[in-house]
Amino acid sequence: MNDQTQIARDQAHLAQLGYQQELKRTLHFFANFGVAFTYLSPVVGFYSLYAFGLQSGGPRFFWGIPIVVFGQLMVVLIFSELANTFPLAGALYQWARRLVTPSYGWFVGWIYGWALLVTITAVDFGGAPYVASALGITSPSQSSLILLTLALVLIQTAINFVGVNRLRILLNVGVAMEILGTLGIGTVLLFFGHQPVSIVNQTMGVQGHGSYTPLFLVALLFSAFIFYGFESAADVSEEVINPRRHVPRAMITALLIGGFTTLYAVFAFLHATPNMLLAMNAAKSPNPITYILAANFGTAVSQIFLWVVVLAFLSCGAAVQAAATRVFYSYARDGMIFGHQWLRQVSPRFQTPTNALIVSAVVALAFSLSARFESILTSFAVVGIYLAFQLIVLGWIIARVKGFRAQEGGFRLGAIGPVVAALALIYGVSMMVNLARPLTPSAPWYLNYEVILATLAVLVLGAIVYFTAGIPRKLRSTGDASGTMNAMRDA
Repeated sequence: MNDQTQIARDQAHLAQLGYQQELKRTLHFFANFGVAFTYLSPVVGFYSLYAFGLQSGGPRFFWGIPIVVFGQLMVVLIFSELANTFPLAGALYQWARRLVTPSYGWFVGWIYGWALLVTITAVDFGGAPYVASALGITSPSQSSLILLTLALVLIQTAINFVGVNRLRILLNVGVAMEILGTLGIGTVLLFFGHQPVSIVNQTMGVQGHGSYTPLFLVALLFSAFIFYGFESAADVSEEVINPRRHVPRAMITALLIGGFTTLYAVFAFLHATPNMLLAMNAAKSPNPITYILAANFGTAVSQIFLWVVVLAFLSCGAAVQAAATRVFYSYARDGMIFGHQWLRQVSPRFQTPTNALIVSAVVALAFSLSARFESILTSFAVVGIYLAFQLIVLGWIIARVKGFRAQEGGFRLGAIGPVVAALALIYGVSMMVNLARPLTPSAPWYLNYEVILATLAVLVLGAIVYFTAGIPRKLRSTGDASGTMNAMRDA
């Protein structure tokens, strides 16, 4: 089947779901995979969090990776069934409003959308030190890092503004940088074997005379902070050719390849560490990545690798921004947010929701000026994503009890669906508790509970917007039945 015939079928299915084609449908599987893989970004996660994982749990933090990948695989299998049935922009918002009720979907989308906006800033601020190092700025000030963060946001916005075809070029570069930054550099490092293979089973005494389990739970957050973003492939569903086939494959493939490449890179860097105790000393090696690269390759070669990392950060931020833009475009198209008439407008030239993109850029720029709250922003971004994920899994369970079945002719879980959903929910709730629990009892209470407080603040703000924007009245007046089981079966 040629592209035009498939696009016609995709547009017909979109019309059955209640929408007309407005966005440009040009993405094939690899480009769709690129959105998910560059957002998940093993390079961004690994290069940002390796110090945290190693210094929190010692080399044995390596084993947290397969645990988290398995848990998220259960989640992505549920998502794949929903992406097959409802291939719509702003995926989680659309799925939730159809699985449960429009109001339920509104709050899921609100949490998810804000988590995405915060993630843009978190990614770019995390990439700013690498940009500074690549530019030869050895000790960047806080002001310099903020300026570099602002620059990254503006570059990503410009690329997203001119449409998915230009974004696709950056994503292709991003995928190449991800592979080079993990498998490529990792393979070269394997020739510099300073540590035995068994290093992945060692703790280097981080637990002292106590139990290692609490420290492993902390180090597990290394993986929790990395392995999400695969759902962004579904956020751009209306720009994908044959999304019912490609989006589920893209999400699953992005997670599995991301898990493998991260596992490979972590092992390679552990294996190539000349002095493990030095690498684990936060005071002497605040960034063990640069220490390991410089020790094995020299400073000059390490500088070249920095540009690989910079490009990975840039493509990751662009993918996150693309996902966030589609969520708020999807809201606006349904009239579910302030300024919806303006926000839903699509550029006739680029077929991109440029007004929603402008808002995402403005919010990300504003967050960039609050860099001193980076830890709060980053923590909320992750917890917000996990909360939205589990609300979708819970919604799937509720809908399944009421008779929901995925659309035939695509990805379906069938009889194993309830088992997968139960495992996904157990994993997700457990990880949210691990993410939000107090880690430093000696700190002020508000710092120990900053993640919970930030999440509550977003929910309260959401409730204010929900009622002041008259969303309940709009839903009653339109007689919105998109959450009914009949509508799902008919779709």
